[in-house]
Amino acid sequence: MSSSHRLGNFATPLPFDMKTIGAPKQIAYFSHFPGRTHEYCHQSRSALKLYSPPTTPFQLLVAPPDRDRAHWSDQRSQLDSLPRPGLQSIIDACQLAGRTADLAKADVITNRGTLVDLAMGKIGEYGVYFVDGKLHILRKFLELRWDSERDCFERACTRPMTERPHGVFSSVVRRKIGNYDVIMAGEVDCTDKKPSMKDYIELATHEVPEQWYKRNPSVITSNPDCVVLYPKWYLKSYLLGIPTVRIGYRTCDDAVFNIVRKPVKHFLPEVQIHAPMFDPAVDMGRLHDILSALSAYFRALGPSVPDNTGFVLKVDVNGNAKVTLRETCQTQRPDYR
Repeated sequence: MSSSHRLGNFATPLPFDMKTIGAPKQIAYFSHFPGRTHEYCHQSRSALKLYSPPTTPFQLLVAPPDRDRAHWSDQRSQLDSLPRPGLQSIIDACQLAGRTADLAKADVITNRGTLVDLAMGKIGEYGVYFVDGKLHILRKFLELRWDSERDCFERACTRPMTERPHGVFSSVVRRKIGNYDVIMAGEVDCTDKKPSMKDYIELATHEVPEQWYKRNPSVITSNPDCVVLYPKWYLKSYLLGIPTVRIGYRTCDDAVFNIVRKPVKHFLPEVQIHAPMFDPAVDMGRLHDILSALSAYFRALGPSVPDNTGFVLKVDVNGNAKVTLRETCQTQRPDYR
């Protein structure tokens, strides 16, 4: 059986009441070590790194190891079969942390990147299924372009806290977004001094002529990508409850000449300098509207949806930001026990 349905137009959502967004609460965490076995260590900080930058200026070494290329290639093959295994790691983390009550109360289970892309109205496809009254959503094809500058900036500014340096640490956070109780997981780049949520740091790097930065560091317009980069950095940190962004400004030959600390709670005015049209209330309004439309659609289908049926949410911003839904393959039912 195959069908499609137009959910609506989300190009110009109404601003969302940001006061209805609850505080983020970390309910679990895990370390993931990519490779042939895809090892997950739940309730483990073994992949969490410590912020430890070199003295500026310094040169980025932009030759990523082969093992990381293999990791990204493996991610690409895994993503086409979503929502599993992508969301199962979140469910497992909550169960092993004794958070089955949080799972039971959740309306949405997803990851941070999926929420950011939906909020920003990014074109793409998302794996979706609706089980026991819960939406499970995960972007099917992430932006798997190798970002060597960001990766090498992260490597230059961090050191492993354990003897296992090549993993990814993820925080699992629960928070209310309007009417929806959301559980999301997201990568944490590093931490400052202590392995606690209040010390988590998001790392980013941005190319800009050094002379422009010295002339007026608050107005950097040399890179047209800043219109997207700054809102994305803000939303990534805001949604997962990461309190600090550190931006490494680099020259065109990848020499980092300054690293600036940005507390997220004071970051928005600067973001809007680079992206004047950005309003987090509008983006969160879009996200909430899409979640509402999806939830209403599935609830209207009721028992007519076969168990474990997977769907694809297709966001098309080239037209009028239309969202269509079409049924696809069978997916394995998640285990909440």
